[in-house]
Amino acid sequence: MRDGPVLHLFGGKGGAGKSTLASAFAFTLTDAAPKESVVLCSSEPTKALSDVWKRRLTGKPTKLVPGKGEGGLSAYEFEVESVQERAEAIRAALSSGAVKGLLLSDEDVGKLVSGVVPGLEPLLGLLDLLSELESGKLDRAVVDMAGTGPTLRLFDTANILRRAVALARGEKPAGKRKDAAAPGDTPLDQLVAELDRFWALVKDPQRTAFHLVAQAEPVGESQAKALFTGLRERGIPISEIVVNAVEERASSPAFAGRRGLQAPHVRKFQTFDKAIPVHLVQRRVEAPRGLEGLRPFAKEIAGGRETKALEFGAAEGPPALVRAPSMPPIAAPPLPPTRLIFFVGQGGVGKSSCAAAAAVTLTEKEGPVLLISVDPAHGLSDVLQSRLTDTETQVKGTKGLYARELDVPGWFNALRKRWREKAEKVFESFGKQEGTDREVLRNLLDVVPAGLEDLAAVSVLTDALVQERFKRIVVDPVASSTGVRLLEVPELARTWLTNLLSVLVKYRAKGLGELADEAAALLKHVKRFEEAVVSPAEARFVVVTRGEELAAARTERIVEELQGKKLAVERVLVNRVLPKTTDPAAEERRRQEHNVAKALEKKIGLTVTVAPALGRYPAGLRELKSFRTAWYALTATQAKTRAA
Repeated sequence: MRDGPVLHLFGGKGGAGKSTLASAFAFTLTDAAPKESVVLCSSEPTKALSDVWKRRLTGKPTKLVPGKGEGGLSAYEFEVESVQERAEAIRAALSSGAVKGLLLSDEDVGKLVSGVVPGLEPLLGLLDLLSELESGKLDRAVVDMAGTGPTLRLFDTANILRRAVALARGEKPAGKRKDAAAPGDTPLDQLVAELDRFWALVKDPQRTAFHLVAQAEPVGESQAKALFTGLRERGIPISEIVVNAVEERASSPAFAGRRGLQAPHVRKFQTFDKAIPVHLVQRRVEAPRGLEGLRPFAKEIAGGRETKALEFGAAEGPPALVRAPSMPPIAAPPLPPTRLIFFVGQGGVGKSSCAAAAAVTLTEKEGPVLLISVDPAHGLSDVLQSRLTDTETQVKGTKGLYARELDVPGWFNALRKRWREKAEKVFESFGKQEGTDREVLRNLLDVVPAGLEDLAAVSVLTDALVQERFKRIVVDPVASSTGVRLLEVPELARTWLTNLLSVLVKYRAKGLGELADEAAALLKHVKRFEEAVVSPAEARFVVVTRGEELAAARTERIVEELQGKKLAVERVLVNRVLPKTTDPAAEERRRQEHNVAKALEKKIGLTVTVAPALGRYPAGLRELKSFRTAWYALTATQAKTRAA
């Protein structure tokens, strides 16, 4: 086997181009060593690799590029079904391996700790891949990771699962052990050993390389910083930062302006760590797709070849805001009178700007509006040019616009502290006597399914609905390449809370009544939220995207997923489309963006609204209002009334 890492992880925010860059890198590995067996795969069921390769990939490896002998490049899309049997085996092992506590039976202790299993699937998929590498069946693997949050959560899941095993078996904290336990051969012992090997591999820079993919935009920078910091905190080495879709140096004012917007963000990436190279990849008018597009693209960018030609000069910086037309070509239809309006889509498409612009104009027309961000990469403070916190704050210069950036970790930590205190009260009569159930209940929220922390958003949004203080609640949720992450929480939370309540209620008379009541209250919030999102009178969704083919394909899937859940998709908003210009190159790109939007409108059968690029990113009330006024309907048949 050649020197160098055997595992390559491509991570970053959704929409940054991870799938394309991972595909190109896998191509380069195969070209350099045709005898090696290289596999390209996704960490979540996004179908993004299928889009890039222009062929349907499944959960079984498909040979894409033949090599010599058994070598070559194969690819597959991760499928949840492929690891469900293993997930159930882990659930059974946690349940059967649990130890009786002071109050709870071994069966009930097992029931609580095995609740960690939902959400393990991405981790289990990666563990299966590492097993293939360890066995020698594969020489190298390239993984197209999910967005920033899911990537960090995948690594955290490994620690959560290890903690669940420790609680189930009644292990003492590491600092209290007199002797290290000898390794055993039970299913839980084998799982612990596998998790240890996983961490040994991903923390070894000689065997694993993490390629951080970023976009030179405000959200792109904040997401890249969050991922960079998160990986460092978890001890995972970063081999390079790849800034994708950098505009080439050109004389066109339109492209020079877009390039100027990127300059400060690229400079910021270069300060993250001087020892980590920052490579630049030029934006392609047409994204490379299929074998015929990826082969030359892989050669053009290999080893950061485009970086020097794309370097920024000291004078390059953001342009002035382009004045919005006083009257859009065809006024966009107004947003319907519904309480909740979700602006959803992949990361970096401009959800926060669009949500803020809509909230500003809705406030002027209708009265009190709450604009709330539940995305950890909060951008509303910058967009509104107003300091926001985790409390509802009236935006200066408005008569009824309130905004809030939800602190999800803070909310969840407060819940954890509260539940820990309630659990301690239950066992006060036992003094310092140790028990498995005592540890499990004290640390209950340390072994929850991945993603359950987003229960914070469900709870806060439900409270806002019930209070009826605001006529509208505009939501900027967490971006997701597979849909809307917030919508995945209710089912996950309902299952976990129901399982938890079945144990707590059983021991209500022994002191678990307070915990049971709080869990029941959370379950009511979940059910109220589920009722709200499926009612068109209470909730509608605006899907924000860009006028690019790959973005359009993913937008189609988001729309399909929302409609499959019987949710009301109000429209698709194609953001940052170039305005009309006399520059031939810029006008050609505008035409292509419009063609993508028209094809999307025809395929999904929904209203498509266009939001033009106005030079720099709109910020502040005046610019946001101007930005919202400039939105227009793609076709005349879709707009019969003036925009709100």
